[in-house]
Amino acid sequence: MTAMKEKKNNLKRKKPSNNEAAAAPEFDDDVPAFPRGGSGLSREEKEKIHAEVDAEYYAGLRGSKKKKKKMTDGKAKRRKSSGNDGGDGNEEDLGSLFADGITGKLPQFANRITMKNVSAGMKLWGIIVEVNEKDIVISLPGGLRGLVRADEAVDAVVDMNDEDAEDGFLSSLFHVGQLVSCIVLQVDEDKTEMGKRKVWLSLRLSLLFKGFSLEIVEEGMVLTAYVKSIEDHGYLLHFGLPSFTGFLPKNSQEHCIKDVNVNINIYVATDGKEMKLNAGQLVQGVVKSIDKARKVVHLCSDADVVSKCVTKDLKGIPLDLLIPGMMVNARVNAVLGNGIMLSFLTYFTGTVDVFHLKELFPSSDWMKEYGKNKKFNARILFIDPSTRAIGLTMNPHLLQNTAPPQILKAGESYDQSQIIRIDKRSGLLLRIPCEPSPAPAYVAISDVADKEIHKLETKFKEGGLVRARILGYRHLEGLAMGILKASAFEGSVFTHSDVKPGMVVKAKVIAVKSVGAFLQFPGGVKALCPLQHMSESEISKPRKKFQVGAELVFRVLGCKSKRITVTHKRTLVKSKLKILASYSDATEGLLTHGWITKIEDHGCFVRFYNGVQGFVPRSELGLEPGCDPVSRYHVGEVVKCRITSSVPAHRRINLSFIVTRSRDSDDDLVKPGNLVSGIVEHVTSRTVFLHVDVKGNMKGTISIEHLADHHGCATAMKLVLKPRDKLSELLILDVEGNNLVLTAKYSLIHARKLLPSDPSQMSPQSLIHGYICNIIETGCFVRFLGRLTGFSPRRKAIDDQKADISKAFYIGQSVRCNILDADSKSGRITLSLKQSSCSAKDASFLQSYFLTVEKIAELQLLDSSSSEDTWVENFNIGSIVDGKIQKAKDVGVVVSFEGCTSVFGFITQYQLGGKTVEVGSSVRAMVLDISNAERVVDLSLKLEFVERLANNDSEVQSSKKKRKKVSPKDLKVHATVNAIVEIVKEEYLVLSLPDHDYAIGYAAVSDYNIQNLTHGQFSSGQR
Repeated sequence: MTAMKEKKNNLKRKKPSNNEAAAAPEFDDDVPAFPRGGSGLSREEKEKIHAEVDAEYYAGLRGSKKKKKKMTDGKAKRRKSSGNDGGDGNEEDLGSLFADGITGKLPQFANRITMKNVSAGMKLWGIIVEVNEKDIVISLPGGLRGLVRADEAVDAVVDMNDEDAEDGFLSSLFHVGQLVSCIVLQVDEDKTEMGKRKVWLSLRLSLLFKGFSLEIVEEGMVLTAYVKSIEDHGYLLHFGLPSFTGFLPKNSQEHCIKDVNVNINIYVATDGKEMKLNAGQLVQGVVKSIDKARKVVHLCSDADVVSKCVTKDLKGIPLDLLIPGMMVNARVNAVLGNGIMLSFLTYFTGTVDVFHLKELFPSSDWMKEYGKNKKFNARILFIDPSTRAIGLTMNPHLLQNTAPPQILKAGESYDQSQIIRIDKRSGLLLRIPCEPSPAPAYVAISDVADKEIHKLETKFKEGGLVRARILGYRHLEGLAMGILKASAFEGSVFTHSDVKPGMVVKAKVIAVKSVGAFLQFPGGVKALCPLQHMSESEISKPRKKFQVGAELVFRVLGCKSKRITVTHKRTLVKSKLKILASYSDATEGLLTHGWITKIEDHGCFVRFYNGVQGFVPRSELGLEPGCDPVSRYHVGEVVKCRITSSVPAHRRINLSFIVTRSRDSDDDLVKPGNLVSGIVEHVTSRTVFLHVDVKGNMKGTISIEHLADHHGCATAMKLVLKPRDKLSELLILDVEGNNLVLTAKYSLIHARKLLPSDPSQMSPQSLIHGYICNIIETGCFVRFLGRLTGFSPRRKAIDDQKADISKAFYIGQSVRCNILDADSKSGRITLSLKQSSCSAKDASFLQSYFLTVEKIAELQLLDSSSSEDTWVENFNIGSIVDGKIQKAKDVGVVVSFEGCTSVFGFITQYQLGGKTVEVGSSVRAMVLDISNAERVVDLSLKLEFVERLANNDSEVQSSKKKRKKVSPKDLKVHATVNAIVEIVKEEYLVLSLPDHDYAIGYAAVSDYNIQNLTHGQFSSGQR
């Protein structure tokens, strides 16, 4: 009596509020863990596992506070629970998770399958949702999904045609919506998606029926078998076991199930008519008779009979012989927090969670329908042999051995959805109004509102109406997953049906693999950005460019079999041209963007959206005579095309890369490598737009980096440029329709006749000028004329291997390249940018600087009307000028000039030559350098300069060119001379040549390839 009282009190105090306890069903893996049953564990083991599952359960509840409190003392936890009846603590809600048979302590919650507790050896009931060429996708209990490889779909004993066995045989044996029993082989990490796991299943009967023997088989039992072979009068069946076989006669009544999705007929054996079955197909039937002598079981598979057949109460049947899908007579043993416990087959117990009850819309008082010892029919949903946990279902559709209908579609919204039940910590059960009958949907607490809600009952009322959108579907439960968030009704992509080729979308990077980046749209739909579409050019390390969690903009390429592919190529994403996504849209003259997929001698293949592709014949590639297509184009390159003709019925499109009509007289003038002039129309922060002086109303653009070889000069040039300014000498780099891509870089203009437009024009170990068009971690891309591009690997780009290549170079930088290899066939060009292998004796880098400074001064002069703007004509390098000391400083003295009040001279302490000068005194000095922008003249009082010129007035230069200087006749180009540093400037040094009558010279402190690198330190007087 005492024990009975204790048991009664224990049950009474543990009974929770059912609305609180009904945990939310989760779509796609995140459902609460089920309690482990069985009596084979010690008390210490139970308490340890109890604590782990406790924490796991509440961590899995979406929308609840995600915290885990690992308890080490199960007894203390239960005492705390009993002492806080009606409290909000997790301890009271969870209670005891374990049961010691029917007579032991009862669990508080029903068993549930989750991604955390699914393990190898579990037997599950499921519904096929996809039949692919190489695998089958099965919807499992709890919203999980499993995969069946082709070799795990059928046992090898089945006789199949060779053609079927090799390719696509799964679609002839299985269909979407088919109920199947399966067994878990393994659970491993999903390689395509971080943090996800894959459940691998098997449908092989040899694993499901392992342990079966003919002695166990009885008449009236439901068995599943393969069609092993087709005979004249029937079908030989195989149960995956060698101990017995089966037979199914053809002269039975025909029962045809038609799958509306794939439009195939599946004929199962019944009484009357001939059936149509394939070898390897699964057949479910009732045992009509057993021929023990021949070890043959005769089946009848009338669907109505099979659906009503109840498993008999066999004596001594072990747990291993229970198969998912079996229907059993059961009685209510107890009402749990989120379901009920049933006893069946004499000594087995199992649980039914609230989403598998016989009511499709169980309200908050659903437990009233399940009094103790009340009898019901139920089917086995899953069996876990390791914990002896059994799940059952009372779903009315599953009881009839048919899949629940999928009335609702993902993405659809319903305004008049009624709240049937509020699970305080989990979510809402809704009745969705639809045809032909209302359907259930569940909204997890995390999907109820954009802002976190802790108490649903304060925000919602049972019977209230809400607007819901269908998020997904749990096929086995016949339960839709909904969302009420306002943001869910704003997104452009919520389901696969919302995705349209060519649409621009924003997505988050969830994983980066060797095949590309895996993305997720705000609505939950996932997509793939293939490796070749992650960047405009080749990308060696995708993870550096695509970081997990980053939100980027993409354009949809296509959606096939729910596999969405997108592109991140800048030109495609930002294209304003019409999208070509079907052959019927290919009209003659249409301009559109595509990308090259294959290059051959006779032309290029170009792909567009949704799998549409076309061909560009060689004559329409815009190549010069004798030019190889692979030298001009590369696979993956985005190109602008013009449709010349199309035949939609034959899926044929002819294209041209010549997008504009030829300009007869200007074709020879307007091509890469030629010089043109242009008038500035307007200047932006990144580009100068010009009108080019050629026929045909051509436009041109110059990026700011292409205004000069020196980065600082390019910036200064941009500041002085204004509309109507003329740039008289510009080099055409590329032609894009009616737009010319131009450069004002002196290095490229000066070397234009040597610039290549084809790899065949390159010779190994030769030096050639180009410019940086892209920088990646592994090296730099250098472009020449047109689209001819070479690559300099990091180890060949800089001498200091420890230097950061992204800081050593900048995009648009002028460089001098050493050609290492140029393959005309592959189009691959390998370059070296090391200063040690690319230095030259020419002074073009310094000449470029002086010429650009002069051009900037000329442009400034156009805006000025001052009479002193010609001041530079009074000062020539190497000439003697008169001035007056205006101010003395620590670093030198400032000199003023009569008649040039806005121009000042400066003499450094070193250039005073040891002389002492006073403010107001007059001096005669030699001009060493002139700064037009600063209006400053650098002077010297050193005797070697002043006396030399005073004694030889004929050598005083009167030329108006400011940098023309005395050059002794014995000086030769490229000769090595001794020099003294007179003045140190930011970009160059002013030198004197003592062995050559102290002639003045200039030397650059840097070079094309090392502009961003640290330069050597110089000082006045240094030799």
